[in-house]
Amino acid sequence: MHIVNVTWRPTENNAFEHGVLSWMEAEEPLKFTRLSPGDKLSWTIVGPRMCIGSRNEAGRLVPCPEHIASRPRQVRCGSCAAVDSMDPCIRCTGRICNASEERRTRCEETDYVVYLAVFNDQTLKVGVSTTKRVRTRWVEQGADFAAVLAEIRGGRAARRLEDLIGRRRGATKQVRTQRKISSLMTQLNLTRAEELAKRFISSLPEVLPEREVQLEDLSMYYNLDSLTARPLPWHKRSEPMDGMQLLGDVVGMKGSLLVTRIGSAFTVANLKQLVGYTVDSDSPVRMVTQSGLLDYI
Repeated sequence: MHIVNVTWRPTENNAFEHGVLSWMEAEEPLKFTRLSPGDKLSWTIVGPRMCIGSRNEAGRLVPCPEHIASRPRQVRCGSCAAVDSMDPCIRCTGRICNASEERRTRCEETDYVVYLAVFNDQTLKVGVSTTKRVRTRWVEQGADFAAVLAEIRGGRAARRLEDLIGRRRGATKQVRTQRKISSLMTQLNLTRAEELAKRFISSLPEVLPEREVQLEDLSMYYNLDSLTARPLPWHKRSEPMDGMQLLGDVVGMKGSLLVTRIGSAFTVANLKQLVGYTVDSDSPVRMVTQSGLLDYI
């Protein structure tokens, strides 16, 4: 399967299922592979990294017509990157809109929220999401607590407010993966998280209208309560991805971080590193790939 995204999907009873989206064949629709606690993984990563396609005006991914290798350190080839309708929106700050007219109109007619996410290492992050999928957005990035700061019609207005708040001291608009990995076993209680949030919000009287902000505890979605040792990194950026094997029992996911276990050893993999690569789940297991883990125990 050709991995194109890491995803969290809402289910019944206010829960989520998590896994990866992939192309099985170019003419087939995207397939969702669920990664549930207890699942056994035996994946071999096959390179090179191939283009995942482009997103059309409706935001749906379509396959790369050429099925060629992506650009260095990118997940799309040059042609697909040029026609991707969502690219202009990714780094939008609300000042200039470079999206197509159809995309711009849809954005202006959509309800958005500006939110504050709190992570276990006490990092505060400001972000934007459509109102309908804000909780999904929180768990996609592995936030531990989060709350809505403002509700706004139109994406440009929401982005301008996000940019204004994100420039304030004490918050960021991006949390790096390594920080999330380092804090997997760090615990922050709700009371302390609320103190941090209220202190930051109190510094914004001229930016935000006064309102009661109620943080939501998101820890129940990640299934990582059973961690008894700090997970070791599965892959370093300097290592080639081709031929790597991801093995073990699924413990849980937090954002794009997948925690697996072999015996008493835990491993953490950032599944976003797999985007663009092909995963072979039928190749023979080479335990020598995992021997490096045992060297640290």
